[in-house]
Parts: sequence; structure tokens; C-alpha cells
Amino acid sequence: MIYEPQRRREDLFRNRVLGFFKWFFIIAGVWTVLGVLALVMIALWPPHQHTAHASYVRGNNIILTYTFKSGLAEIAGGPSLGAPLLHEQPTFGELIESLTEAAKDPYVKGFVAKLQDISMSPAQLQELRDTLAKFRAAGKLTYIYADSYGGSMGAYYLASAFRQIWLQPVGDVSMNGVAAELPFFKGILDKLGVEAEFSHKGTYKSFPEMFTLNGMSPANREMTTGLVNDLAGQLVAGIASARGMTPEAVRQLVNGAPYGGEEALKLKLIDKLGYYDQMLEEVKRKAGVWHRYDNEKEGTLALQDYDFPGEPKTKTNIALIVGAGDIVSYSNVHAGVSGADMPADKIARAFEDAAKDKHVVAVVFRIDSPGGSPEAAETIRHAIMETQQKGKPVIVSMGGYAASGGYWIAAPADKIVAEPATITGSIGVFGGKFVLAGLWQKLGVHWDSVAAGDNAEMFSANVPFTEKQREHFESLLDNIYKAFITRVAEGRHLTKAQVEAVAEGHVWTGSQAKQRGLVDELGGLDKAVELAKIAAKIKPGQYVPLKHFPPKETLPEMIIKKLTGEEDDSADASILSLVGLSAADIAKAVQAELLQPPVMQVR
Repeated sequence: MIYEPQRRREDLFRNRVLGFFKWFFIIAGVWTVLGVLALVMIALWPPHQHTAHASYVRGNNIILTYTFKSGLAEIAGGPSLGAPLLHEQPTFGELIESLTEAAKDPYVKGFVAKLQDISMSPAQLQELRDTLAKFRAAGKLTYIYADSYGGSMGAYYLASAFRQIWLQPVGDVSMNGVAAELPFFKGILDKLGVEAEFSHKGTYKSFPEMFTLNGMSPANREMTTGLVNDLAGQLVAGIASARGMTPEAVRQLVNGAPYGGEEALKLKLIDKLGYYDQMLEEVKRKAGVWHRYDNEKEGTLALQDYDFPGEPKTKTNIALIVGAGDIVSYSNVHAGVSGADMPADKIARAFEDAAKDKHVVAVVFRIDSPGGSPEAAETIRHAIMETQQKGKPVIVSMGGYAASGGYWIAAPADKIVAEPATITGSIGVFGGKFVLAGLWQKLGVHWDSVAAGDNAEMFSANVPFTEKQREHFESLLDNIYKAFITRVAEGRHLTKAQVEAVAEGHVWTGSQAKQRGLVDELGGLDKAVELAKIAAKIKPGQYVPLKHFPPKETLPEMIIKKLTGEEDDSADASILSLVGLSAADIAKAVQAELLQPPVMQVR
């Protein structure tokens, strides 16, 4: 512990004033540069160039287009001062919403997709496929094109949901199956002199194995085999249904993949060999929009530019709260293993605001998280229960993942909805630390310490646990595991014995979880909204809009927060933290780079 005297009030006031002027001049400089760039762009912009969006007038028939370039996030990133003019990638929810609304628009005649790369979870693919099925059922055309359907079985699984699948003549279809490859780092840690001291509660809680073993334990292999087989079965069944084949026929095709273009055409895996411009021409002709326009882009509109007709205004709302990433306690902390975070303070505040809003009759909580801090998960759970106590039902919609800590925060919901391929469950806990003593010795770094208290160095990265400390740590993990079991039992109205039978850290697919009472319904966000309407006693067919909590910040709002000091400056904090680092800070930094989660994790 480092003692730091409290700053005087005048120091705080001075720093806030300096901070105001710092950001004032930074932002003024940024906008000056942007203004110059805008003038240059206007001067150089061709005078008669039209975009698809500019040429579209409501009342004309159109084809919507979209290029899948990467994964789609569940939640939008914050606006950027560095690049405020860049066109934002739509979120997964925005893509689903646009297609759903377009299905009801008589002027939208079809949807054309180009597949460059795809990085979606199987659950997201299922939700997107279901949306496309409703789009097709409305009498719309759906075409997809790719240079190659390779890289993963998911690419072809998505493609099979379209009415026609086009492939470049020299492309291929790689639907080689489903596999799980897990890395194990014990060998390299041994060479570095790093010892992983971890423990877990739950036979199947396998996350620490990557640091303590050189391969899968029997329990981990059993669980992973069950997940892979179930997911593969779901993909095979989906492809078979969409392409008019039997599951056994698809399995045989999977075992014989990959296929070149001509062979894929003969096997009826694709519908046509050709090029994107040729496909687009055919779609426009079939949709009756070809004669209206004189070039390739006219008659089409990018899906992210589609401004669907507004629904009738109503005062009644259903709140939508989206939580994605590692569950952490506070905003502006370093992102965890998944590369993003779900700050408990922000989510709890969103629930509080939704609970206070007199126009909100129910809450849909969209979760996409592999887990995180148990303390942070408990904060969110408390906020959910407070919202329910104020008479507002909470329905959970699981995305790609809602496992471990992700399930902790789902358990108290009135209903839980998951896709068949959602990864969920993992009711267990692990914890520990890395001991770097061997690494320091190899590097010639020598540490010395003075401690007051038998356990003052319990979580130090320089020394292993003593036997007494290990027993104490095991007791802490036991308490968290028992709390997890209790909370799931209370939320799901099960006995503790029933929960323990499906817990032990076992990961389940959504379909497996439904069979075991951990999930109520299978489906996507639309199913969760439907259940929210029922819970709020809203008449069937009545339109109720979704209201986002918190609302997405605009660039001016972010600037105002920066200027007024309402938002923590994490960038400044990270820079200032480089000054005056203590030995303990250095040890924590090294340990954080080896494993970013906190000491105890429900993951």
C-alpha cells in the first residue's frame, strides 16, 4: 500500500480548469482540421456524382445490399473524436431491425449480400437466418455472392438461408465441419519460469487448464465433444432444411468438402457460377427495378442507409439494455479477455433509468458475455431485481454467449431466451495467480519486501501461496460457487440439487440448456420482445417500440461531457499511470499481460 495525501480543493479546481482548456484547444484544433478537409473534399468532389442513397426516392422499388466484411458487434462503439466522419458499421441488432422492417416495406423487393469475410457466432448466424426466412416469406428476393465460401462452415451455413447462392467461377465451397482447437501454455510458462497457481470449483470448469495442463482433461474433452457434436448437428440440420436435402446427405457432403465451383454446382450446393455484377443485374430484372435506372448502383440501397417507414408514435415503450463483453465493475477499465467489457456500473444505471421511466412497461436485457467478475455480476443482478420489484418484468435475450458470469446475470430474469447455438451455463468459478519468481530469477531481477500481516503478500506475484493461504483461497472460491448455485436456484425456481446436477462448470448449447431448465424459450431478440409484451399484458399485435438504455451518445454530447469533466479520461489516466510506478504496480502489470481477468472469475 502506498500512502498518498489527499489533494487540496484548490488543486482539484486548478486541474479541472486546466483540463477544460486542454480539451477546448484539442477539440478546436480537431474541428479546424476537419473543416479544412471538408472544404478540400467539396472542392474535389465530382459535380454530378450520385450515391445510391441520393438517387433513392421513397415510392420507387429498390433492392437492399450489404457486404459482410467481418463480425457485427452487439453494441455500438462510442463516437470518435479522431474519426467523426467515418461511416459506422451497423451493430448486429441494427442489421436485424433493418431487415425486419424491410420485410414489411412494399417498395423493398429484395436483399443482395456479398460475402467477403464473416466472423459471427453460430447463435448470431441462426438469428440472422431466421430473419432472412421471414424476409423471404414476405415474398422478397434474397441472393448472396462470394468469391469463395471458405474459412468456416458458418459461411455456407449463412449462405444457405438465401434463395440463390452465387459463386465466382474459380471459387470453392469449404463446408468442412466443426472443430474446437484449444491452446495450452504450460510448456512455454515452464520455460519462462512462470508457475500458474489456479483452482476451480466445478469438474468441467476448464478455463485454467490452458495454463496448468498440456492438453484437455477427460472432463473437458467430454464437454467439448458434446458441444462440437451438438453445434455441428444444428448446422447440418439448417443446411439440409434450406437446400432441400436430408441431414445424412449433408453430412456426406461435409465429409467430402471442399468442392470447386463446377462440382458444387452439380451437387446443388450453389445455384449459379457468375460474378456479383451479373447477379445484381438478374435480381434487379426479376424485381422489376431494372428499367428505372441507367447504371449498376441505381436501384439499390445499402442496408445501413435504409430509412424504413416510421411506426405510429406511442407513449408505451419496452426498454432494451445491451450488455456485451467481459463483466467488470466499472467503466473505463482495461478490456478483458474478449477485447471488450460490460461495466456493471453502467448497466446498473441503465436499469435504474428504465425502472424510473414511467413509459417503460418491461425490459429486454440482451447479453453477450463469456463471464467476468462475480462482484460485478452481482451488482447487475441486484439492479435487475430492483427493476422487477418496481413492477417491470425483465426478459433476457442471449446472444452468442451468456456463460458463467453471463449466466449469473441472466438467472434472475422472468424469462430467458437463447438461440439453439448460444453458449451458456458454465455455472462455476475459478481463481488463482501467476507466480513470477522463476521468471525474475532468469531475468536477474531481485525483489525484497517488508510486510505487516500474515497474508499481506497473499496475492503477490513474487511468492506462491502458503498452505494456509491456499486453504483460505479455496474457501473463498467455495463461497462464490455456493452463492452462484443459490442465485440460479432462486432465479430459475429450482432446488439447489437440480442446479448442482447441471452446474459443475459445464458449458451447454442453448438447446441443451433448454432441456435442462436453464433456458425458457429458443429464439432471438424478437422472441424476447414477444415475451416482454406478454409479461407486460400488452395486447397481441400492438406496436410497442424499443427504447435503448442508455441512449447512444452523439459526438456533441461526448464533447460536452469531456469539457465539463462528467466523463473520466481513461486515456489521460493510462498515460499518467506510467509515472511513479511502484514495484507492486510493475508486478501487477506483468501479471495482467499474462492473464487479464481478476484473481477470481466466473468464466
